[in-house]
Amino acid sequence: MKKSFKHLVALVLLVQIFLSPLMSLTALAEPYGSSLYSSPSRDYSSGYGQQQPRQQVMPGYGMPVDTYFTDNMGNILMYVNVLGEVYKPGQHIVRQDADISTVLSMVGGSNDDANLKKAKVLRYKPDEDGKQIYSVNLKDYLEEGDRSTFVELKPNDTIVIPEKKGIDGNMALRIASIVVSVASVIAISK
Repeated sequence: MKKSFKHLVALVLLVQIFLSPLMSLTALAEPYGSSLYSSPSRDYSSGYGQQQPRQQVMPGYGMPVDTYFTDNMGNILMYVNVLGEVYKPGQHIVRQDADISTVLSMVGGSNDDANLKKAKVLRYKPDEDGKQIYSVNLKDYLEEGDRSTFVELKPNDTIVIPEKKGIDGNMALRIASIVVSVASVIAISK
């Protein structure tokens, strides 16, 4: 009886070791805004069940995200997304002529974990050349004022500032918990 209990505990620990990383990965793999309950709009006038392509619209505003708009003073504005290692990531409203440095200052700058050499601008729609991803070296800009890698921002562009590679505190704790779990399984099974 005592030995079967040890085997049961060892099995539970093994399942925990292998399933907990998978559970966190499935949450990351699901696209933003996807839902089991969302249904595409359908146009029944041209046949049953044919899907119409949807245009992405700003929630609560009723206008497409890939367009310019104006404020009460006549300023031409657009939405720009900022993701990654900045202090205020998210969607921001900027002037039409804003560049990456303006957006970077609006989001409070980059934090200590930012890899400024590998920043990217992702286009919502490809350019005339078909290009959709641009690499931007923000480190050169911050150290030398070099804006040669900057690109003109367009509506709904996304600026991504990745984190530096390496083991951070969170990853170290995860590795330590896995090592402790494996050691527990080995100790129990002996």
